[in-house]
Amino acid sequence: MKEWMLGHDGFIMEYMIAGPKVTPFKSDERAENQLELEARLRAQIVTPKKEEYQVDPRLGQEAENGCRWSVWAPGNNCFIDVSHFYSTLQSVSLLAAVNLNADTACEVQARIWTYMAVGIYCNGKLAGEVKRPVYKPIQYQDVIFQLNQGKNLILCECENLGVRDTRNIVGIQIVSHREHIKTALPDDRFQEQVFEDTEFMRQLCLEQGSLVMPEIAGAETSVCFHRDSPDYEVMCLPQKEISLEGKKILPVPEATALISVIRKRPEYELSRELEFTERRLPCYPSSGMAEEENWKRILKEIASVGSLNRGKFGFAVFNILARKQLGIHDPKDRQRLFETLDLIEERVDCSDFLVCGLIRYMHLYEMDEKLQERTKQVLLNYRYWMDMDGADAMCFWSENHSLMFYSAAMEAGKLYPEEYFPRAGMKGETLQKWGRSRLLQWLDDTEEYGFEEFLSTVYMCVTFAALLNVIDFAEKEISDRARALEDRLVEELCTQTFKGSIIAPMGRVYREVIYPFCQGAQSLINRIDPEAPWAYGEGWLGFLSGSTYRFPQGMKERMKQDISCRCTSGNAAIVLEKTQDYCLTSVESPRADRDARWENIRSGQGEKVHTHAFTKSLNECFHGTSAFGPGIYGYQQHMWYGALSPEAVIFANHPGATSEQSDMRPGYWYGNGVMPAVKQVPGKVGAVYRIPESHPIHFTHIYCPRDRFDRVLKAGNWLLLKKDTGYMGLWCSTELTPFDDTIFHCELRAYGDDMAYLCVCGSTEKWNTLEEFGNWVQGLKPSYCRETGTLKTEDGFELRYQAVQDDTQYLL
Repeated sequence: MKEWMLGHDGFIMEYMIAGPKVTPFKSDERAENQLELEARLRAQIVTPKKEEYQVDPRLGQEAENGCRWSVWAPGNNCFIDVSHFYSTLQSVSLLAAVNLNADTACEVQARIWTYMAVGIYCNGKLAGEVKRPVYKPIQYQDVIFQLNQGKNLILCECENLGVRDTRNIVGIQIVSHREHIKTALPDDRFQEQVFEDTEFMRQLCLEQGSLVMPEIAGAETSVCFHRDSPDYEVMCLPQKEISLEGKKILPVPEATALISVIRKRPEYELSRELEFTERRLPCYPSSGMAEEENWKRILKEIASVGSLNRGKFGFAVFNILARKQLGIHDPKDRQRLFETLDLIEERVDCSDFLVCGLIRYMHLYEMDEKLQERTKQVLLNYRYWMDMDGADAMCFWSENHSLMFYSAAMEAGKLYPEEYFPRAGMKGETLQKWGRSRLLQWLDDTEEYGFEEFLSTVYMCVTFAALLNVIDFAEKEISDRARALEDRLVEELCTQTFKGSIIAPMGRVYREVIYPFCQGAQSLINRIDPEAPWAYGEGWLGFLSGSTYRFPQGMKERMKQDISCRCTSGNAAIVLEKTQDYCLTSVESPRADRDARWENIRSGQGEKVHTHAFTKSLNECFHGTSAFGPGIYGYQQHMWYGALSPEAVIFANHPGATSEQSDMRPGYWYGNGVMPAVKQVPGKVGAVYRIPESHPIHFTHIYCPRDRFDRVLKAGNWLLLKKDTGYMGLWCSTELTPFDDTIFHCELRAYGDDMAYLCVCGSTEKWNTLEEFGNWVQGLKPSYCRETGTLKTEDGFELRYQAVQDDTQYLL
C-alpha cells in the first residue's frame, strides 16, 4: 500500500476530517472588556473529554458529530486549517483522524499545535488534552503515543468558539522516531486512490498562460475560472466547473487570474487554487482625466456594484450613496436598505459600517414612512458598546471600529433624543453625550500619538470614511479637529506613495501586500491623482457623497517628491527613503526610543475601564502592538518593503501559516508569526529573524516576483535585481530555496530558526550595469553571527537581535 512520508519538521500532512460542525451559540453575558468575555465564552463551549473514544472513520459516512468524513490533504499545509470568519457567535466542533503506520512498536513523542480545545486519542485512549481554546498565540501540548507495530489510529476531538476570524487549526508534529513512521487514511479502502489524487494535485503548475497537469486528466477532474468582482450579487452566483477530461494542458483565458482545480470522487473531493501573478496588473482607467471627471468615474464604479461582497451577504449602503449622488434610481435599492437594516439588527460583525453609512444617508436623503419607522426601530435597539445588553461577534475595539461606534452613538442619540435605547439603557440625549465624550477621547489620543493602524491600505480607508461623518455632521469644534486628522491621514499615505502606489510598512495588512497597486487605499490615491493606479477597494469613497471635505493641496506633488524621513505613529517609528529610482521603507524593531510608548492599561479597573485609552489597550492586545520588538508574537504588521516599481517589490516575513490557503492572521504573506529585528539606514535595511521552539513554523520567506524585474542575477548568497533605473540586492545568511504554492516564481524560502537579511538599493545614475552594482554590494561583505544574533557589513552597518517580551500579545 502506498503511504505518505511525514512532512517538513515531522508534521503529518494528510488526514480524514469530519466537520467543522457549526451551530449558533447564545449567551446573556456582558462585559466592558469583550476580550475577557470572549475568553469566558470559549471556556463554556468545551465539553469534558472521554478517557476512551473508539471510532471507525469511513469516507463519506457520518461521524459522531453529524458531519461526513472527508479527506484533508491540502498539499503544503502542515495543519488542518478550517479557519473561518463568523459574523455571529457559533459553536464549532471538528474531528480529525489519521493512521500512523509504524514499522516497529515504539514510544513516540509528538507535539499537538492548536488554537482549539483538543482531546488527543491514540488507539482509542486519551493521550493528552488541550483544555481550552485561545485566540493567540498558538498553544501546544506534548504527548506520548504508545505505537504498536503496524496501524495506529490517532484521533483529535476539537472545539472552538466561532467569533470573527476564528482559528480552527490543529496540527500533529512527530518529534521522535520519524524514520519508523509513515501515515495513511484510517479508511484504507481508498488509500491508494487518495494517494494518487494528492500526488496529481501537488504537481499542478502554471506555465505560459496555461494550466499544466502531470498526466491526462479523467472525468473526475474539473477547473473553475474565478470571477473577480467586488459585487456580492455577482460573486454569490454558482461557479461553473469545466471538465478537464482528456486534457494535460489547458490554456486559461487572459481575463482569468485565479483558478481552482477540483478532483471529485463519490466519497471525497480535493481542490487547489493557482494564480497567474503576471495577470495582476496596475489599472489606469483615468489616465488623462481631470480630477472632477475622474471623481464622476469613481462614483460610477461604486454605483455599478449592487452591494459589496462580504462572503455570505452584501453591504449595499456605500453603493446606494454613490447612486443617490449621481441621481441613479435603482428600484432594488429600497429593498437593499431593508436588508441593510436586517443585518444591523442581527448585529453581524462590521454592522457599525452599515450604521454609519445609514446615518449619512439619513442626513442627505429622504426616507418613506415605512423605511423611517424600521430604521428607528433598528437604531433604538442596536448595541453601541461592549457593556450594553447582548452578546454577538462584533469587534468594537480597533481604531476604525471604535471611531465608528462612538460617532454612530452620538448621531443616533442626536436623531432620537427623547427616545429610549433599551440595550444602552438610556435616552437618546444621554447616548449622544456618551458617544461625544468617547469621540473626544479618540480625537485627543490620535492627535497626540497618530494612527495605530498606521498606513494600513485597508483600515485607513475605514477611518477615512468614519472621519467624514464627524466632519460633516458634528459640531464645528469637533468637525474641525476631525478635518485636521483627515488631512494628516491623507498626507501620510501620499508621502508613502512611490510611482503612484503606496509602498509602506503597515499596522495591519492582508494578502494584497504582494500587489501594492491593488490595495484598497489606491482608491484614495487615484482620487487625488488620476494618473495613479486605481483599485476599487471596498467603495469607501461613497462616503464622500455630499461631503464638505476637500483634499489638502500639494498632495500630487508630495507623492512624487524624493523623501528621506523618520516619523512616529502609534508606538511605531517609520523610516522612509524614496527616490526616483527606488523606495526602501520599514519600521524600527525595536524603536530606538521604545520607552516613549503609550501605556497599555488593559488590566485597569474602575473608571479606567470607561475610557478610550482602555479600548485602545484592548486593541493592542487583539490586533497587535505597534511597539515592535524582536521576538514578539506578531499579527498583521508589515515590517519592511523594497521597491523598484509598484510591481517589482520584495519583502520578507515569518509566516503565520504554511500555506496560502489559510485564513490566518498573520497569514502566509501578510504579518509575522514572530517579529524580527529591523534597522534601516540610507540605502539599506537589515532584518534578523529568530524563531523560538514555541512557534511551529521554522522558516522565513521572501516575496520576490522574479518575472516582474528587468533582470535577475544570483551571486553567492546575493540576489541582484534591476527594474527601470533602480537596482536592488538581497542577501540572506541562509541558502534561499525556490518554492511554489498558489503563485509561481515569486517565493524563496530560508529554512531554519535563525537568519538575517540585508536589502540594498541603488541607481543606474551611480552604476551603469547590474554587474557593477553587484560587485559593489558583494564588497559590503555582510556577515551574521548566530551566537550573538548580529548582522554586520564592512561599511559599518550593524544590527543586533535582542529579544523583547510583550505580554500584551497573549489572549485566551
